[in-house]
Amino acid sequence: MRFLHFDEAKQAAISAVRTWVGATSQDVRAMLIVDLFGKLRLILWSVAAADTTNLGQDLVSNCGAWWTGEVLGVKDLDPVTATVYDSAWDSARLNEDEPRFRVHDRHRSRAAWFAGPIEPPWKVSENNPPVVVFYSFKGGLGRSTLLASFAIQRARAGERVCIVDFDLDSPGVGRLLSADAQGLTARWGVVDFLLERSLPDVPLADYFHRCDRVAGAGEIVVFPAGNLDGEYADKLARIDLEEAPEAHDSGLWKLLARVRDELKPQWILLDARTGISEPAGQLLSGIAHLHVLLGTPQNQSWQGLNLVLDRLGKERVLAERPQAEVLLVQAMVPLGEPGKEAKKTFAARAEAEFDDRYYAAEEGDADIDNRFWTLGDKGSQDAPHAPMPVEYDSKLASFGDIAEVADPLCSGVYSPIAERIVSRFLTEPET
Repeated sequence: MRFLHFDEAKQAAISAVRTWVGATSQDVRAMLIVDLFGKLRLILWSVAAADTTNLGQDLVSNCGAWWTGEVLGVKDLDPVTATVYDSAWDSARLNEDEPRFRVHDRHRSRAAWFAGPIEPPWKVSENNPPVVVFYSFKGGLGRSTLLASFAIQRARAGERVCIVDFDLDSPGVGRLLSADAQGLTARWGVVDFLLERSLPDVPLADYFHRCDRVAGAGEIVVFPAGNLDGEYADKLARIDLEEAPEAHDSGLWKLLARVRDELKPQWILLDARTGISEPAGQLLSGIAHLHVLLGTPQNQSWQGLNLVLDRLGKERVLAERPQAEVLLVQAMVPLGEPGKEAKKTFAARAEAEFDDRYYAAEEGDADIDNRFWTLGDKGSQDAPHAPMPVEYDSKLASFGDIAEVADPLCSGVYSPIAERIVSRFLTEPET
């Protein structure tokens, strides 16, 4: 018999249970539980006993050793256990094709990638700044440079911008926007705050520095990840990055609140870790008001972006919650004719992927039209799938100090990107 891999067994179980539920009476609900070891078990809610004989045979045949053989009826369980499964149903992943079937995955790590969609910690207003995340699935796309460009432009417009380096495994924006040309940063940073936040009288000023030399009339306040000395890895290893992102007492949430209340910035910018990391999972959970996503036409880039689009778009639509806001940036665009072709390829791929993974279908419902990005919104100038291109510039790959390239970062392709970010938060004046 051919070896059966975990993902094959899981998909076979999902298909079998979904089909079975669709053929049963409407009072039946089913939840497939996938435990920490990948083992599968089934939980049923039904008024009368449901016949699972054929389903059990299918699961045995198609799931092999991954199927535990356990089928539990909630009505037969004690009240405490039944309540546990009722709660699990509420947090389980919705099935797109069958609303009476859900999958509850348990994980050892990266819990933020699988938690239910959340909302930003506050609504944007005069006293509540936008929180903007900059993310790329792969490194080397100029993510931190794009963040720095936006920060410099807004600072030179007279605003205060606070930057948080949440790329804790490979920090860089703290040094990119250092306090001086020699790379001076704050002695302590985000890692230290997350470790020390529960202590009394924690002084926020210990964890940031200012990058005054490129800020013009405004301010750039930078929270580096921390001092990359011999103690950094030890401190990082003591931080719980598996905190539920919706918890108001999580380290990230507390840091954002203190930045808002004590520094009163016009913008809070977060530099995210690449890939499917714990820090990226927290920042892509919906906590930000806008997610600036960088990518390239390569399949590897899109494979990663699609995971994020599912998270910020499709999963939220299935849960009947508006998509998280997205701005797409095509990075590292070559010059000349190759660049023109690359832009066409990327734009076409973006439209197709956003159609499948982000936009809601048009249903003629005014509430949906107002709350969701729908397929009918694709013609909008600021539609999420419409990419903003950034051409490759060799000067930005080899500069020594940010002050050397501050002016170019405020012009060219960077200016319209900043304008588009700002436009997302403009409100109509009251009459």
